[in-house]
Amino acid sequence: MTAVLCYGDSNTWGHEASTKERLGRWDRWPGVLQRELGDAVHVIEEGQNGRTTVFDVAFEPNRNGLSYLPVSLRTHAPLDLVIIALGANDLFVPGANAYHAGHGAMTLAEVVLASDAGPGGRSPKVLVLVPPPFAPLGAWDQGESPDAESESQRFDRAFADAAAVYAEDGIDIPLLELRGHVTSSPIAGIHLEADGHRAIGRTVAATVRELLALD
Repeated sequence: MTAVLCYGDSNTWGHEASTKERLGRWDRWPGVLQRELGDAVHVIEEGQNGRTTVFDVAFEPNRNGLSYLPVSLRTHAPLDLVIIALGANDLFVPGANAYHAGHGAMTLAEVVLASDAGPGGRSPKVLVLVPPPFAPLGAWDQGESPDAESESQRFDRAFADAAAVYAEDGIDIPLLELRGHVTSSPIAGIHLEADGHRAIGRTVAATVRELLALD
C-alpha cells in the first residue's frame, strides 16, 4: 500500500481557530487528503502543536522537528512520500525569520531524501508545503514576536529561494504554496478553520497524485 506521512505542526494536528479544539479525523487536512486519495493510500498524521523546523523552544521541550523526524521516518517506514508542513512556529523563535523557516524546511526535506525510509530501502519522495501568510495577530503574539506577521508574508519567496539553493546542487525539492488556496483565520492568525483544512486537503491531493503517479 502506498504510504504518505504528513509531518507538521498544530495545523496538521487539526487545531481549529474558532473553537480551539481538535477537528475530527476526517475534517483536518490529512483526513481530507485520505478521503481524496482513497483506500489504496495510507495517510499518516504526525502533527504536533508548536513544532518548529529545526529550532529548540525554551521551556517547551521536544518541539524541534529535526530531532524527531528520523524517529518518525523509522516508525512509519516504508514511506512513499513525506509531506513537510512546518515553518509557521519558526517566526516565534527569537532571532528567526522567514529565511530561517525556509532553510529549516529544506533541511528536513534533505533528511527525508537522504534516508532509507522508502520502499526497498530507497528514500521517500518529499513535498514541502509553504505556509500561508498569517492573519492579523493578537496583542500577545505581536508582543512575543512583533515581526512574525510581516515575515509570514515572505514565506513564498523565502522557501523558493531556499529550494533554489538545493537545486543548484541537483537536489529537487517540490514546493506547494498554500497562499491563494487557504487563508489563515482572523480569530487566531496562525491557525485555520475547517474550510481551510478542506481546501488544503484537496489541493495537496492533486499534487500527491501527480508526484506518485496515482490514478
